Amino acid sequence: MRRLLFCICILSAAVSLSAQVPLWDLAKDSIPAELNHGATRTTDGTLTIGGDNYFGVPASAFPDQKNFTVQVTVSFPELTDGTSLNVLLKQRADGEDTGLGLTCIHSPNWRVYRPIINGMHIGGLRMNFQPNTPYTFTVAVRNGSPSYYLNDAPGGQYFTLLLPNDEPLWVGKKLLPREVPFTSAHVSALKVYGSDFHYKSPKEKLSAEPRGAIAGKNWMIDAPTVIDSRRPKILFYGDSISGGYRQHLLPAMEGRVYAYHWTGFVGGIDPKVDSVIKQGAAIADFQLIFFNNGLHSLSWTEEKATDQQVIDTTRAIVRGFKSGAPQAKLFWIATTPHTARRSEPGKPVDALGDKNPVVLRINRLAEKVMKEEGVEVIDMYTPLAARLELAAGDEYHWSSPAYQIISDAIVAKTNEALKLNGPAK
Repeated sequence: MRRLLFCICILSAAVSLSAQVPLWDLAKDSIPAELNHGATRTTDGTLTIGGDNYFGVPASAFPDQKNFTVQVTVSFPELTDGTSLNVLLKQRADGEDTGLGLTCIHSPNWRVYRPIINGMHIGGLRMNFQPNTPYTFTVAVRNGSPSYYLNDAPGGQYFTLLLPNDEPLWVGKKLLPREVPFTSAHVSALKVYGSDFHYKSPKEKLSAEPRGAIAGKNWMIDAPTVIDSRRPKILFYGDSISGGYRQHLLPAMEGRVYAYHWTGFVGGIDPKVDSVIKQGAAIADFQLIFFNNGLHSLSWTEEKATDQQVIDTTRAIVRGFKSGAPQAKLFWIATTPHTARRSEPGKPVDALGDKNPVVLRINRLAEKVMKEEGVEVIDMYTPLAARLELAAGDEYHWSSPAYQIISDAIVAKTNEALKLNGPAK
């Protein structure tokens, strides 16, 4: 019996150790020649990238694209304003919404690392860049839901169902022609773990009401743990803009309302999208639903989509929410402006972008649908168009004060509709 217990302990330890072995390790595995685009290795094993130099991790390192962890340690010898680096990038060609990424951006007013999920560049998490200082990023994908960490500090859990692809994981590759990459960066460690590895940050705090995920085919909703069945439930749906105001909205609702977050969008003309929307809207007995679909539909130009096609797709979104949650009151949030790119570091945005006429068209046609469908409109275009200095400078996103404005508007409508008063309990 003692020998048996000893063998079981040895076997358990071996299984535990094997679970920690990465599927791909920069320190041990060679980079295929076709995936090395100018990256150079120093005597200590560090790889230098930057400029037009980058490398890739083979797609074979990701056998389970719903469950994997990537850890990479990178340092920057030089810090030049107006530069960025795609530390991780695993997606198809630009414009195809699959996979994930992580970008470091260094400018006078925006020093952040930014998650990229299914082609969506989601906000920016503050980062105090220091030269020649190693930073370890971890991206843990659990059941298709990615979470980001910097030096073990949680940066955000994103309840978007990660759409898989068969691309390599690129390190340092430019995504857009206009990007100005860091002159150089040093990658001292990079490991890819499979589904047997369960990353847990020692800096994560356990929540009294932890959040989880409810998912279906090509959709995932961030859901709170329901403790008080009497508490009202609301759903807010949108693209990365909703990820921006989420940071203000959830604390404002805590203790009073259960807020569910669906990060989603309809990028193409699809009058049959109502079936997917219906599935997500039916997961709880929502009293209120706030939704928007706009910036990912900037391809809806007059040349590519007729007014009737835009109207039909927008109406399908509304009908999907109505079918899935017939008891809920719906609110449509007008699409926020497309802004000009920041002209130079430190200078605020002072003009609308060249795609803003598409936003105006989407809003005009959507308002027509909302009027016919009896859906209340929350105008977030007008107040932000008047506050362009709050724009993030990347054409699409906004700073925290702008997201606070959107959150305040949703909170006000929630209080009014549910007759809520006073602070969170």
